[in-house]
Amino acid sequence: MGMKLSENNKRRMKNIIIGVFLTFFSCKENTQKINTTDNPVQNSKSENLKTVKNKLPYTSEDIKKYYKTDLDSTNYIVTIPDQKRINFNSEEIRFPIKENDFEINPKPTDKYSVIETFSFPNDISCKLIIYNTYGENDSKILNVQLNSYKQNKLTDQLLLDCRFTFENQYYRTFSINKDEMIELVKYSINRLEFNENGDIIGEKETPITNKEKFLYAIDNEGKFVKK
Repeated sequence: MGMKLSENNKRRMKNIIIGVFLTFFSCKENTQKINTTDNPVQNSKSENLKTVKNKLPYTSEDIKKYYKTDLDSTNYIVTIPDQKRINFNSEEIRFPIKENDFEINPKPTDKYSVIETFSFPNDISCKLIIYNTYGENDSKILNVQLNSYKQNKLTDQLLLDCRFTFENQYYRTFSINKDEMIELVKYSINRLEFNENGDIIGEKETPITNKEKFLYAIDNEGKFVKK
């Protein structure tokens, strides 16, 4: 009788050990599933890696969806809702803007929208922004600007587009390329005829178009260097 009890005990112990192992492996498998599928930190990191991929080359064609022409005038207006725009801070206002031919000076009450960001070697990043300012006769000017940062500190600002019409039509085209080069072309189109007194008397049969090309590189400090 004692022998039978011993064998029964052995069977019970064997079943307990098997049950423990099955429980252990089941818990381990569930933990791995949670870590790979339900871990918000890991998923966030993966998503962040996707979002920092540069959409380059990025050109003036890509920004057309962010502005429109006013039907009642020749003004170019940013179409992004006001609540999604950011006020210029004091640092951005004080920092000089390269290729600023018309002395664009944003005010603290002016707002901009970030339409794209780019990441480059040497801990350099760039932010592409769009905003309106006012020119002669309170006409709106459309500006597209590239700001560069070294370790998140503002290091340079380059005006890529300055689009408006005041007697002449002014606009620019640009391309931000994968090799950290920026191609910029400035246009001015003169369609008007003037008399000797400077009065407008009509339009030219063939408008006169002036075109200037510029090339910039982003150096290791995040500066825009003209080539």
